[in-house]
Amino acid sequence: MLLMMSIGALDIITTFIFSRPIPATFEFIETMIVVVAFFAIPLAQSRRAHIRVELLYNFMPKPLKFSSDLLGFLLSAIFYALIANYGWRAVVISFDQNEIVPGIINFPLWPARFALFVGAMMMTIQCLGDLIGLLLGQRELHTQSSGLLGEDKDSD
Repeated sequence: MLLMMSIGALDIITTFIFSRPIPATFEFIETMIVVVAFFAIPLAQSRRAHIRVELLYNFMPKPLKFSSDLLGFLLSAIFYALIANYGWRAVVISFDQNEIVPGIINFPLWPARFALFVGAMMMTIQCLGDLIGLLLGQRELHTQSSGLLGEDKDSD
């Protein structure tokens, strides 16, 4: 994100001072947004930082929590595996057709599609790892929601 902000700021500065924008800045930032978004999803999953609706979950008995987590990991793995599958198909088609965003510099689209594929694959692997960890008892059930900035509610 720092690279995106730096190039964006530099583009604005060069546009206003020298009347010369940096070519393909928009296209580069557009690609990097896909990288940031799809690489952050598996990271959030590994840190258990995804938003959960816990209105009922906190009142469920342990076996129902286990089943809920199991189903959630399984469905997430399937969902992201499908995204990865179709993402890979899009990468191959985009690369074969030399798909570009036309501009001063013709920016290829396949890197963004490849980032989507890699991020979705990482999320699939993370969900499968969480699923296996849950089945082997190495991953405890989510028992307490976090407050703002990751602080536990019990620490007040």
